[in-house]
Amino acid sequence: MKKIIMIAISILVLALAFAGCQTEEDSHPVEGSFTFTPDNYPRMGGSLAVLPLGEAITASALSISREETADYILFENSTTWNYEQLVEGNFDILLAYEPSEEAIAYAESQNFEWEMTPIGRDALVFIANADNPVGGLTTQQITDIYTGQITNWSQVGGNDSEIIAYQRNRDSGSQTLFDLFFPLGDQLIDPPEELIVDSMIGLLEAVADYDNSENALGYTVYYYLTNMETDKLSRSKILAVDGVEANNETIASGEYPYVNDFYVVIPADLPDDDPARILYNWICSDQVKELGERENYVMLDAVNQSV
Repeated sequence: MKKIIMIAISILVLALAFAGCQTEEDSHPVEGSFTFTPDNYPRMGGSLAVLPLGEAITASALSISREETADYILFENSTTWNYEQLVEGNFDILLAYEPSEEAIAYAESQNFEWEMTPIGRDALVFIANADNPVGGLTTQQITDIYTGQITNWSQVGGNDSEIIAYQRNRDSGSQTLFDLFFPLGDQLIDPPEELIVDSMIGLLEAVADYDNSENALGYTVYYYLTNMETDKLSRSKILAVDGVEANNETIASGEYPYVNDFYVVIPADLPDDDPARILYNWICSDQVKELGERENYVMLDAVNQSV
C-alpha cells in the first residue's frame, strides 16, 4: 500500500513539474479559450507612433517582455508602406493612422479590401524651436505659410527672420494628416529637397537642433513627440492653434482642431477563428483600451464597429 502511495506521489510531482515548464511566456489566452503562441501570433505592423501600444498588446497576448516583442512586430517605414504590406500579405494586422490616397488606390488596384476600427485618437501638431517667441498660429496663418503668402516670422508676431517651413515625405502618416486638414493641392509650396524630411525623428531634429532651427516650423503627431521623443520636446515646443493648446484633454474632446483617429486594420472577411480576427476583436475591447491608457494614449470607448 505504501509503495502504491509513493508511486502516486511521484507521478503527481512529475506532473506538477511538467506543468511548471508550460510558463505564461509560452502561450497566453486572450479571448475565450483561444491561446496565442509564438507560432500563431499574427504578423503585426503599423505606424511608428503606435509602437508602444503594439508592444503592450503583444507582451500581454504572449506573456513576454516588452523587449521580446521585437521578434513579432515591425513598426517601421511609412504608414503607406505598412498598408501596402497588408495588401501584399506580409502583415496580418496593423495598428496605423489614416491610410493615404496612395495606399487606398493601391488596395483598390489589387482588389483588396480591409476592415478597420478606430481605437484611439491623436493629433497633428505644429512645432517650432524652443527659442522662437511665437507661441501659436491660426489656421489661416498656417495655410498662408504653406502656400507661400507668409514667409517671415515677423508677420505672425515673431522675429524678423525667414520661416523655414519643413514638410514630410508624401507617403508618411504625418503628411497624410497634413493633406487631410490642409487640402492645398497645387497651392502647397514646393520646397527645396532639404526641407522635405523622410522621418519623424528627422523633422524633430531639424526643428530642435539643426542650423537655423530657431526659424524652423514643422509638424508631427502629438503622441510621438510627447511620449517617444521627449528629449526633442525640451528643445522645441508645440504651437497652440486658434488659441487651443494640444494635450490629451483637448484631443479627447476634439477642441483641438486637428484631431484624427488611429485604427486596427485586418483584411476583410477573415473567418471568426482566424488568429488575426481574434486579435482584432480583442484590440477593440475594454481590456486593450485600458492597456492603451496606461501607455498615455487617448483611447476611444471600446466598440466592435468597423468603418
